[in-house]
Amino acid sequence: MSLNTSMSKILLYGFALLLFIACSPTKETTTLLKERKELNEKDKVAFGRTYIDGSKEKILGNFEKSAEYFKKALTIDPYSAAANYELGLVYNNIGKKDLAYIQFKMANDLSPENYWFKLSYATALEAQGEIDQSIKVFKELVEESPSQLELKYELSKLLLGKGKKKEGIEYLNQIEKEIGVTEEISFLKQRIYLSENNVDGAANEIQKLIDTYPTELKYYGILADIYLSNDKNKEAIKIYQQMENLDPDNYLVQFSLAEYYRSNQEHEEYWSSIKKAFANPDMGIDDKVKYLLTFYQIDSKDEANKAEAIELCRQIIDAHPKNAKSYALYADFLYFDNQDSAAKEAYKKTIELDSSRFPVWNQLLVIFSETNELQGLLSYGERAVNLFPNQPSVYLMYGLGLAENKNHEKAIEYFKLGSDLAIDNKALKSQFYSSIGDAYHELNQSGESDTYFDKALELDPNNVFVLNNYSYYLSLRKEKLEKAKTMSAKSNNLAPNQASFQDTYAWILYQLEEYEAANEWIDKAMQSESNVSVVLLEHKGDILLKLNKQEEAIEYWKRALEKGGASKELKNKIEENEQDE
Repeated sequence: MSLNTSMSKILLYGFALLLFIACSPTKETTTLLKERKELNEKDKVAFGRTYIDGSKEKILGNFEKSAEYFKKALTIDPYSAAANYELGLVYNNIGKKDLAYIQFKMANDLSPENYWFKLSYATALEAQGEIDQSIKVFKELVEESPSQLELKYELSKLLLGKGKKKEGIEYLNQIEKEIGVTEEISFLKQRIYLSENNVDGAANEIQKLIDTYPTELKYYGILADIYLSNDKNKEAIKIYQQMENLDPDNYLVQFSLAEYYRSNQEHEEYWSSIKKAFANPDMGIDDKVKYLLTFYQIDSKDEANKAEAIELCRQIIDAHPKNAKSYALYADFLYFDNQDSAAKEAYKKTIELDSSRFPVWNQLLVIFSETNELQGLLSYGERAVNLFPNQPSVYLMYGLGLAENKNHEKAIEYFKLGSDLAIDNKALKSQFYSSIGDAYHELNQSGESDTYFDKALELDPNNVFVLNNYSYYLSLRKEKLEKAKTMSAKSNNLAPNQASFQDTYAWILYQLEEYEAANEWIDKAMQSESNVSVVLLEHKGDILLKLNKQEEAIEYWKRALEKGGASKELKNKIEENEQDE
């Protein structure tokens, strides 16, 4: 045997001997140890070498390989508490909790005085759902190592989980006596007391935190919430007042007071406090927005509620003048309050601060369209298309602006681009086709116009505006009048009492020479419109003429002429028919 080999064997033997001494059993160890046979020198060396190999692989993170070494070591010495323990640790690392439990139990049985073996066994019992047995072992650990406070904490949690609240709290009190009042322990005891409806006990725990940390506002807030949630309003307001005295400019104090007054329906005090909180820049804008949208509806019909919301929006802008969210929210409330001009300016400011917000651009374009502000629609529409080339709605809005500006060819170009993007939205795609149809009509390209109106109706057969416009254009051209009549009738069934739809149907009947029916429908249209338009008056006159009611026809034509904006032929019709009388 070489000198190096001999030295290696001696070292391995010494290591194994140390393990044996460290983990040697006491007199109370199980009878298994009595059957243990002393390892011969060869087995001691083999055990030591295998144990070291297992430890190395564990350190390297090769847990499966490590487990094989420790299992091999246990075939040599199955009574090694250390090897059982190490194998349990390896099993834990690879998620084999059941096998880990067996090894930890064996290690604890073989060496019950070892702290780490017993702790691992107690933890494994808990993982196995053996809570009563786990509590028993943890109690042994606490008795053996009373200075280890984490043992008492774990034991208290187990006891509380079993409903043994009084005993659990006793251990928490022992910890508190050792380390003083802490948030974790106080919060845990507070929850326990509240679960037993012991409000005073819970309040006392938080009061201890306040006494220990008198400048920590959140503890005051928690205590006030406890009182408020349990109908102890007088106690709650005292705490809020303490908070206000402690830090009157703190937004949490202002917000807490506002919530207190709101819950007690003291509106004047609530309004004063909530305005202070919203004007406070220390309160985050996201919290303000969330609160505002919780208690104030953008589309509210309650005028007082809406006015308050708008005022709070102004407070947010004052506190956060550089944040786009401030102006976006303000603009939304203004828009739903029909303050279009102010909403438009707020949306513009939002875009100045953050041009990436597509919904803001879209809403601004809608306002330009609704208020017939053509230059704004064209200017912002073009910018929106460049910024959001994948959003079909901006192509629609910009295209409508171009069409309104009589640039129909360019409008068609953008409508077609937008329709290609509206892949899964049939209603929007139908709207694009309808707009293309309108534009081709204005360019006197009736074939293309009809094609796109038909496409629009294929996607949305009940689009009343397409049904009305398409049928009206056909009536003007005196083409496909039966088809026009069917479509117009459908639009009137879907949307009754619409003057323009009724007028279209009347005019189609006129072109079909069904004058009596046409007269009935033109009367319906005039009844549906509070301020009868020039077009309706002129159409009424035309129908009456066909019914040989020349004088009445002239009357209606003159009324149309007085309103202004009548057709060029109107004067000629009046003159010609007056001469014929």
